Amino acid sequence: MTTQTSTPASTTAVFEHLDPTQLTIDANVRADVRLDPEFLASIKQHGVLQPVVAHRTEAGVHVLYGQRRTLAAVETAQPTMPVYVVASLSEADRLVQQMVENDQRLALNDRDRTEAFHQLSLMGITAAQIAKKTGTKKTLVETALKDRANTTASEALTAGWTLEQSAALEEFSDEELSVKRLQHILEVQPEQFDHQVAYLRAERTTARLMAAARAEQEALGNTVVEGAGYGQPEHQHPHMLLRADGEKATKDDANAVVISSTYRGEVQVTGVVANFRGHGYTVREGLGMSPAAGQSGPVTDAQKEERRTVIQNNKKWDASTEVRQGWLTTLLGRKTPPKGWAQFTATTLANYGNSVARATAQKHELAAGLAGVTDPDYRAYRALVERPTTNPDKAVLAMMLAAHEADLSRESWRRPGPQAAYYLFQLEEWGYTLSEVESLITAHAMKDTKGSKDTESAGSAG
Repeated sequence: MTTQTSTPASTTAVFEHLDPTQLTIDANVRADVRLDPEFLASIKQHGVLQPVVAHRTEAGVHVLYGQRRTLAAVETAQPTMPVYVVASLSEADRLVQQMVENDQRLALNDRDRTEAFHQLSLMGITAAQIAKKTGTKKTLVETALKDRANTTASEALTAGWTLEQSAALEEFSDEELSVKRLQHILEVQPEQFDHQVAYLRAERTTARLMAAARAEQEALGNTVVEGAGYGQPEHQHPHMLLRADGEKATKDDANAVVISSTYRGEVQVTGVVANFRGHGYTVREGLGMSPAAGQSGPVTDAQKEERRTVIQNNKKWDASTEVRQGWLTTLLGRKTPPKGWAQFTATTLANYGNSVARATAQKHELAAGLAGVTDPDYRAYRALVERPTTNPDKAVLAMMLAAHEADLSRESWRRPGPQAAYYLFQLEEWGYTLSEVESLITAHAMKDTKGSKDTESAGSAG
């Protein structure tokens, strides 16, 4: 049985519904194909939904892409299946060839490349096959197809966004505020885009954890309040209170909980006394409403703002670390080390040898991670230097970078030191874009340098 739909995809191709038993496939494929029960059940219930690609020969219609779907259609006795029939064996590869030629002559933009991948996928060609034919990483093809299927990301590609930027929009497409923040950062500070994406991911993770914790507490019948002490003077922590009988309150006096995010980005649930005055509690003398040690009286607006800044910058630091270490992996994946790497190594060994010693004590595990070394036949530190494919120069550079990385922490932006500044200045010279919180470290170093020069100038003048 053959049913033809007169909807030509081009002047040399047509879309048809054909009897699968009349189609031919390569003989060697039939022995290797695996038709699992779930796949067969799906085909039996729904039929073949995605067209296979075939071309006409003297022997009949021969399947180029989609042999597995064809065999499943035969196995489940489907009367017809959708087939995209191209005029010749090379027709299905025309788009691939055109794409490769255009890329060699003048690099295709991400929008055109994504559209080409999309057209190939409509022919039933899988992401893996597209990747193999075009010499593209499979993950990149999958990202492009995902972007193309999302309205927000597809519009971004059309507007000139890169594939990676559009993928970020796709990732946050159900969060309107995040999309607006990404659009804004791309307009005013495009160099900060990756850092903003990482920060939004961290924010989303924390928000989801807090929502889950809230749902759990409410399911237990606990009252959840938004805060205590800090900005919420009607609620207070038990250790700050006295009961009506003058005894110190304990955690057993808590009648509600506060769900918060810690400096480390973890979610914690804390018992508090809600509406403590209404329940007869008073604040212990000398403690006031402030959790700060040794301080009496209410928390000032400046202290509240300082705490908010610390929490926000800690989150930004974590996001920056993710971006920075990802960039280092890319750097170490290049064919040759960056210019000036030997001087960087010498300076690190001479001035920051203790950091290298600590990294050595840790068996250079972070260095192996940055270099992407995963070899089951070697331990991490051995794989970094002993594999046959090891580039000794890059192995040494990875160790130096990791030594600096291991000494960075959330304290680095709060208490900037010369080592962190030297390291970040070097990365910036190699092409890394510092985040706003990382720039606090280099700005502090530049300020110190200027101050020293001004002092020297004043001394000379005197």
